[in-house]
Amino acid sequence: MKNIKYIIGVLITFALFLTSCESYLEENPAGNISIANFYSSEDDAIAGLYGVYNSVYSLYGNTAINYGEVNADNATVSPNVSDLFEWDEFTYNNGLTEGFWRSAYDGINLANEVAWYTSEIDFDSDKKADIVSEAKALRALFYWHLVRAMGGVPIYETPTVGFENVNAPRATAEEVYSLILRDLTEAALELPTTSAAGRLNAHIADALLARIYLYRGDYLNSLNHAKNVIDSGDYDLFPDYANAFKTEHNNGIEHIYQIQYLSGERNNGIPGSFGPRALPGPYGNSFWANTVVGGSIAPSAEFNAENPISYRRSVTIADSYEHIDGVTGTITMEEAYGPGVFPYYVSKFDDRAKELQSGVNFNVIRYADILLIAAEALNEVDPGNSQKYVWINKVRARARNGVEADLPDLAGLSQDDFRMAVLEERRFELAFEGQRAWDLKRRGQFLNVMRSQGKNVEDFMLLFPIPDNQIRLNSSLTQNPGW
Repeated sequence: MKNIKYIIGVLITFALFLTSCESYLEENPAGNISIANFYSSEDDAIAGLYGVYNSVYSLYGNTAINYGEVNADNATVSPNVSDLFEWDEFTYNNGLTEGFWRSAYDGINLANEVAWYTSEIDFDSDKKADIVSEAKALRALFYWHLVRAMGGVPIYETPTVGFENVNAPRATAEEVYSLILRDLTEAALELPTTSAAGRLNAHIADALLARIYLYRGDYLNSLNHAKNVIDSGDYDLFPDYANAFKTEHNNGIEHIYQIQYLSGERNNGIPGSFGPRALPGPYGNSFWANTVVGGSIAPSAEFNAENPISYRRSVTIADSYEHIDGVTGTITMEEAYGPGVFPYYVSKFDDRAKELQSGVNFNVIRYADILLIAAEALNEVDPGNSQKYVWINKVRARARNGVEADLPDLAGLSQDDFRMAVLEERRFELAFEGQRAWDLKRRGQFLNVMRSQGKNVEDFMLLFPIPDNQIRLNSSLTQNPGW
């Protein structure tokens, strides 16, 4: 916890410094002179690195949920609110994608500054190499979010200086992926295998590479990087599925990479986004929480119907909740919202004691995901290898929590049946963690699944639009077809 508080404290301090800077593509030419002067010691390089981590927050939490869940089949917008209508109905406006674009490129430019200026500072060469590699790995993370959402985007590998070279054209998706894989591969080889909470290390780089290669359909490389993480012996599943999402278990044995939060200093909005929104009348806030929570996102009817009975299901969604005082009693969702209106809420991230000041970390990637990646990749590389069952059944065994009739071990499946089984396992194991839409897209199922739910999804909507404002600012940019 001491490490977490220190990192967050530095992040917040550096964030205040950054608020005086112009955003990417509108940078003051004098700004880079002061930035260059800032980098004069190892401590300056580390402070700059924490500034990059500050930008990572914009990629996760609600942003990851909106891009990876709300526009997929697991989640929908609560019938009591309309603030996420664009995500649920695929009518993204310019403001939604603009914020994502600007945040990603702000992070990329900050990472480029760290890598560029740190290289010129005179201090221990090994430490310098680690900082530069870490900055480039963070840059890769920003580019990964951009390229899978929008396709090919402009590549910048050096800091912007004034208005020079700020209007680069779109690179191809292949060129962007080449940069991403190069930087993360370097990080996997260069960085230590352990790090302070919230910072990248070699194992995290391997885990991200396993995920990215899986998304790309490069199953051999995905398997190799997943096995690097598994064979390290540094991770395992929590015996209790619920513990992967509790504040008291932050940075635990299952957590490969988490975004760090600390109640009262940097709060995680996810629990409030999923909690049942308070209603006027006799119930209001008095049951679920003492403050008004966002309550924007609900599990879809399809998810409720198709999620098999298991302990994991009971952790993930609930149809009732106890009064916040722990004494008064319980209320069902039907009693509060009416029959069939809002029958379940996502209980997986409940942090009601802190309400809108949740300190639970956000899971970017955890060990269960790596086991499922390894199982899926092995099924493609060597479908007869029974090790794939060991990995997927380990996840299922934890999910059923000793009830053998729930989620029995898998065996004897055809290669295609195993493909479907591991995709379904990912659906329910990683539900509402920002992965579902991407899993459907990489498997070519997104359009059919969403249309089966009655959504008006056209073929071009596999990619998000480039923000109109960025096209106006940069005449070299072109819009994704259809938008």
